[in-house]
Amino acid sequence: MRDAWPDSVTPGGSTAPLGARGDLCGEPRAGTEHGAPSSALAEPLGSLPFVGSPWLVAAVLGAALAAYAAIAADVVEHGRLSALDEDLSAWVARSMPTAAEWIARVLSWVGGWIGVTIVVVVVLVWLLRRGEAALAALLVVVVLGGQLLNAVSKDGYDRPRPTAGSPIELPSSSSFPSGHAMTGIAVFGLLGLVFARELASARARAAAIVAGFALGVLVGASRVVLNVHFLTDVLGGAALGLAWLAVCLLLGILLGARRRR
Repeated sequence: MRDAWPDSVTPGGSTAPLGARGDLCGEPRAGTEHGAPSSALAEPLGSLPFVGSPWLVAAVLGAALAAYAAIAADVVEHGRLSALDEDLSAWVARSMPTAAEWIARVLSWVGGWIGVTIVVVVVLVWLLRRGEAALAALLVVVVLGGQLLNAVSKDGYDRPRPTAGSPIELPSSSSFPSGHAMTGIAVFGLLGLVFARELASARARAAAIVAGFALGVLVGASRVVLNVHFLTDVLGGAALGLAWLAVCLLLGILLGARRRR
């Protein structure tokens, strides 16, 4: 298997039935009367859990950027964290169980261009059939913009891949930051937020969000297990992916507020 990427919340009140929850003010979604499909054009992000406040999203953005900057600086300066990369890579090549490698192959495929394309196309069709064009557009921006950002970042650092040995062919692209880790956090994290809004209970919504980001973490970890990325590549990619997702959500919130005004 070869990388083909450039690697590559309403408060209070009673619970509404599935698909009937409105925006943060408790109003029904526009276009839902008489069975008409809902429209997210007026409130593109209002129905996503925990995304109602730009301050929360901005705080996540700041934390993610700080983490990415710290990891990138460590990689460039060969600091304490990146000093562990070679030892971990050698241990993976020598001691990683075969079963873990095969699980990592599946996760890596899910986070690669074929797996992500299939998932994104299915979700896009689902969103567009519901009339939620703004969320569909957000998903496209997160995916394509993230790939462009990752490609530019890789060219800037031009870090070599691990050479201790891998069960798959090493991608030809640079190693830092990991495109799989970035895509996993940004795309699957967003999908967790999108599907969480369909669930009735707060516990179920939280579980959906955690599951989305957890899948992104596992996709990133699979690249270390397969020894095509160093640990700092994956950590940096995950931080950059979270920052990119926060940027897209924040822009969506601001555009929605401007449209309302």
